[in-house]
Amino acid sequence: MLRLGILVDSAPKQQVLAQLIAKSGHKLAHQLLLGHARQLVDDENLDAWLVDVAEDYDDDQQLLDTLFSNSRIPVILSDSSEFTAGSEEHTAWLRRTSVRLQRLRGDINLQQSEPASELWVLAASTGGPAAVKRFLAALPANLGIAFVYVQHIDANQAITLNRMMTNAGSYPAMVASQGLVLEANSLTLITAKDSVELLANGTLVINYGQPWKGSYAPSIDQVAANAAQIYRERSGLIIFTGMGDDGAASCRIMKQVGGQVWVQRPDDCTSDSMPVSALATGCVGLSGTPEYLARALGKLANKHRLTKTYKSPVRVIKNANS
Repeated sequence: MLRLGILVDSAPKQQVLAQLIAKSGHKLAHQLLLGHARQLVDDENLDAWLVDVAEDYDDDQQLLDTLFSNSRIPVILSDSSEFTAGSEEHTAWLRRTSVRLQRLRGDINLQQSEPASELWVLAASTGGPAAVKRFLAALPANLGIAFVYVQHIDANQAITLNRMMTNAGSYPAMVASQGLVLEANSLTLITAKDSVELLANGTLVINYGQPWKGSYAPSIDQVAANAAQIYRERSGLIIFTGMGDDGAASCRIMKQVGGQVWVQRPDDCTSDSMPVSALATGCVGLSGTPEYLARALGKLANKHRLTKTYKSPVRVIKNANS
């Protein structure tokens, strides 16, 4: 949640922005109306200023100049004066401003954290929590990888799943949140409630109120394709047990960009539909038990550290034993 200050040149704008901030899940920490404000407050307790002032506004110019010159926090500047309240243009402007606030959370977090250079998507459905827990328990610590876990599960079970994965191994889990930085040695759970977008700067955007596209929530294909487009050869997808074919389409994208596609061995699955669908694409490079895949990833990560490259192909092994 961002702590925001607003500075506007009219009371109607003040009301609109206050409503937008509340709807976006942020906190309105301070508000100033030009013509009534005498001085700025210290921005130490704010994360950003949201300024909506007409381009031809001439009064209180010194106050505006002081803000732009001295503020130590981001200032989002806009002018909605040309839009009629309630019009399509005004609605579009509100939407753009909301997106800017969503991405600002990530920008602020990046000042304190550094995103991982490599991202792997762990994907599962029926029987997934047990299989992924086995994988994490066998996974070596400190591989320098960020993990995103996409599990078909009711959104209300996110806390239970988080607790289960946190106790599984060396990668404490956290539920995806607005602006979260995908740091090395982290495990982020993607829930079914709202669709999630991975940004090129290594942060997440939660699209509040926007459902996942397609038949699955959360969507493995959507997250994995997004990861492949950003991380390319520094990305990977592991499909564990599950019903359906979610993840199969993104296997092709992952392979095209040089990323890795691995699956849990079908005869080791509670439900083998998802791994079988992935294998049918011809894009899978490695198949084995969760423990086997964990050890293989540990070896691959160490190889990356030694060679300082992410383009070395993994030897293709089908149906390897644990």
